Amino acid sequence: MTTVRDAALTLTGIVKQYPGVRALDGVDLAVSPGQVHAVLGENGAGKSTLVGVAAGSVTPDEGRISIGGRDYPALTPALARENGLALVYQTPALAGGLTVAESMLVLLPEQVRPRVGAASAWTAAHLRSLGLDIDADRLVSELTMREAHLVEIAAALATDPQVLVLDEPTEALGPDETTWLFDRIRQLVAAGTAVVYITHRIPEIREIAQTLTVLRDGRVVGGGTVAAHTDEQIVELIVGRSLDTTFPAKPDLDGAPVVLATEGLRGAGFADLTLRVSAGEIVGFAGVEGNGQRQALRALAGLVRSHGRVTVAGRPVALTGPAAAAGRGVTFLSGERLREAVFGDLSIRENVDALALPRVSLLRTLLVPARERALVAPAVGALRVKAASLETPVNTLSGGNQQKVLLARASIGRPAVLLVEDPTQGVDAGARLEIYRVLRELAGQGTAVVVLSTDAVELEGLCDRVLVFSRGRVHAELSAATLSERDITGAAVLATEQAVAAPAAGPRPGPRRRLLGGESQAALMLLLTVVLGAVTAARAPAFLSSLSVGQLLLAAASLALVSLGQLVVVMTGGIDLSVGSVVALSVVAVSFFGAGPPALFAVGVLVALAAGAAVGLLNGVLVTRVNLPPVVATLITSIGVVGLAQLLRPLPGGQAGDTLLAALGTTVAGVPVVFVVVVLVGVAGHLLLRRARAGRALRATGSDALSASRMGVATVPTRLLAYVLGGTLAAGGGLALYAQTGIGDASTGQALTLASVTAVVLAGASVFGGNGSALATLATALFLQTITSSLSFLSVSLAWQYWIQGSFVVAAALVPLLRGRRRRRGLLALGTA
Repeated sequence: MTTVRDAALTLTGIVKQYPGVRALDGVDLAVSPGQVHAVLGENGAGKSTLVGVAAGSVTPDEGRISIGGRDYPALTPALARENGLALVYQTPALAGGLTVAESMLVLLPEQVRPRVGAASAWTAAHLRSLGLDIDADRLVSELTMREAHLVEIAAALATDPQVLVLDEPTEALGPDETTWLFDRIRQLVAAGTAVVYITHRIPEIREIAQTLTVLRDGRVVGGGTVAAHTDEQIVELIVGRSLDTTFPAKPDLDGAPVVLATEGLRGAGFADLTLRVSAGEIVGFAGVEGNGQRQALRALAGLVRSHGRVTVAGRPVALTGPAAAAGRGVTFLSGERLREAVFGDLSIRENVDALALPRVSLLRTLLVPARERALVAPAVGALRVKAASLETPVNTLSGGNQQKVLLARASIGRPAVLLVEDPTQGVDAGARLEIYRVLRELAGQGTAVVVLSTDAVELEGLCDRVLVFSRGRVHAELSAATLSERDITGAAVLATEQAVAAPAAGPRPGPRRRLLGGESQAALMLLLTVVLGAVTAARAPAFLSSLSVGQLLLAAASLALVSLGQLVVVMTGGIDLSVGSVVALSVVAVSFFGAGPPALFAVGVLVALAAGAAVGLLNGVLVTRVNLPPVVATLITSIGVVGLAQLLRPLPGGQAGDTLLAALGTTVAGVPVVFVVVVLVGVAGHLLLRRARAGRALRATGSDALSASRMGVATVPTRLLAYVLGGTLAAGGGLALYAQTGIGDASTGQALTLASVTAVVLAGASVFGGNGSALATLATALFLQTITSSLSFLSVSLAWQYWIQGSFVVAAALVPLLRGRRRRRGLLALGTA
C-alpha cells in the first residue's frame, strides 16, 4: 500500500464540480516512485479531469496536490512541469502554428530547455536518439496524429520526470510503437520515476502496471495490485455490474440484397478493391496499420481520390467528394473525432440532428426545438451519453461520449452505407458493448456497415466478414469458420504481397529549408514592389523623384505600423477594428504638443502611445474578461475612440512648427528616418515572433488556445498583451502619419483599418490565428502603398483605384482559404495515415 509520505504524486480529497456534473468527488490517489499505477474507468468517470488536476490545467474546488512531498492547493501546467511532472494527453496538447522544435521550447522546463538558436538541432538529435524519424522543423499542423503523440511523448521523456502521466498513450500508436513506449516506461521506472497510466486496455495493464485505481462517476470504487484482480473483476469495478462479454448475435444474411459494391477500386496506397456488402451485414477492414485499409475506407467516403466502379443500392456513385458520397446515403464516422467528425463548439442536440435537419424543421427552413428534442433525446438516451443536458457542448465531453454522439447521429440519419473508422478508440469496456449493439441494430435496419479496427478481437466478435489488407491489397477474406482473432492476425503478418505504389502527387512535406527562414512571402512582396515601381517610373518618371519616394515611404511607414499592430492581434485569433480610430486619436493627441519645443513633443509622443496602449488594454479586457467577440469589442471601442478624437479636435488644427516638421522629415540617403525606425520595429517584431518566448506564446494561443494552455502558456495574459501591443503600434502609426501631414485631424486614419487587415492576410497570416510574419507584413504594407501611389501617378480614376484595391481585399480573403484547401487535399490523398 502506497502512503502519502513515500508517494511521488499524491492527490487528496480532490473535488471538481461543473454545472450539473460532479466530475470528481473526494478522489484520493497515491503513486510511489518506481511504479506504474493504472487509472481506469468508463468515459465520463472523471479520469481526464483527474489528469487535468494533476497537470495543472484544471483547478480543483477542494483537495490537495503533492509532488515529491511538496503540497499545492492547485497547479498550473508550467508549475507542474517545473516541479517534475510530465503529462502526455490523449489528444496531443500541441499548437499547430509551432514547429516541432518550437513546441519543445514551450513544453520543456527551464532546466532542460535548449537555447533558441540550438532548438532545431537539439530536437532533431533528441528524436533520433529515441529512434523517431520526425523533422524538427515541421509544423505541428502537418503532423499525423501518430506523429503528434510521439512528439509529445518525446518531450515528456526529455524532462527526465519524477512523475510521468500518460493518458491513453497507445490509442494512436501501432504495435511496434507501443512496444517502443513500454520499453521507455520500464527504463524510467527502473530509474525511480512514478508513472500514472490511464488506459481502457486491460492487456496493457497486465503488461506494464503494478497497481491500479478504478473511478466510477467521479469516485474511487476500487484499487490495489493488478495481480490481485482478474479481468472480470476489473471490468465489474469499471462498469458497476457483471458483463456478458459476448457480442450481439450475428443474423442469417442469406438472400439479403447487396447495398454497397465496388469493382477494381484503386487510389493512393490501395488497389483492386472488389467488395460486396449486403443489407444487414457488417464487414471489417483489418491489417497492420499503413497497409491501405484506411485509405480504402476513406475513398469509399469520398475523402480520398479513387478510380473504379462503385454502386450503392444498384446505382452508380461518383466518389468526387464527401458531399457526393453523402448524397447517395454514405455516412462516414471518422476516427479523428475532433478534427473531422464532431462540431466541437455546438451542442449535443445540434451535432446529433446535423444529418436530419429536414425532419426537424418547418418547411425545411425553421428548426422546431420540440421536434429536435423528440428526435435526439431517444438516440442519445439509448447510448447513455453522460452529459448535463442536450445543450452541453460536445467539445466538453470525453472521447467515448463524443463517439456515442456520432453514433447517435448515424442512428437517426438512416444511412444506406455506414463507414466507421476505429469505432471504440478511447472507449471503455461498458461503452463498447453499447456501441456494438447500436452498430448491429443499424445493420438490422438494412444498413451496410463497414468497420475499420485495429482490434482483432473486436473484428472477430462484431463482423460477419473481415477483409485483411496487406500492402494495399486484400490479402484474405475471412468468414464463418475462419473468422477468429488468430486467423485475422495471422493473415496480416504472414502476407507476402508487393506494396502498392503511392502516386507521386502526395508526398509528405520534407525538411524545411526556406528563404530567410521561411520569409519567401516578404521576398515576393519586395520583388512585386520593385517591378511595380519600375513599370510606373517608365510611364511617369516623376514617380522616382526624391519628394515622391519620401512621401511614399512616410505613408508606408504609417500603414506598416498599423498593420504590425493588427498582425499581433490576428495571430491570437482575434481582430482589431479600432486601429484606425487609434490612429486618429494618436494624431490628435500629439498635435497638442507639435508647436512647442522638442522636449514637449517627446511628451506628446508618450501621451499618444499611452493612449493607444490604453485602448488596447480596454479591447483586451472586453475580449478576455467580458468574453465579447473581438469584432464586437473592438467595434465598440472604435466608435468611442473616434468620438473622443473628434471632441478633442472638432476641426483640423495643431499645426507642427517648422523646426519640428524639418526634424520629422529628416532623411538618410533619401530615406525618411521615420521609415527607417519602422523597419527596425518590423525586424524587432520578427525576432519577437520567431525567437522570443512571448512570440511562441502568441502563435500557440492563436493556433489552439486549449492546447496552448495545456502546454503551459498563459493564454489570457497573452491575448491581453496582444491587444495592448496592437493599440500601441497603431498609435505609432498615427505618429508616422503626423510626421507626413503635420496637423491634427480626427477624420484621418479610418481607411487604415481595412488596409491593415488586407496587408496582414496578403502577407500570409491566417485570419484564424497561429501564424504570421512581421517582415512579410512590413513588405506588404510597402507594396500596397506603392500601388496607391502608382495609380495616382498613372492618372487612374478614383473609382478604378477603389476597384483595384478592392480586388486585393478579395485576394487577401481567398489566398488563405485556397492554401488551406490545398493542404487538406494533400493530407486526404495520404489517407491521413
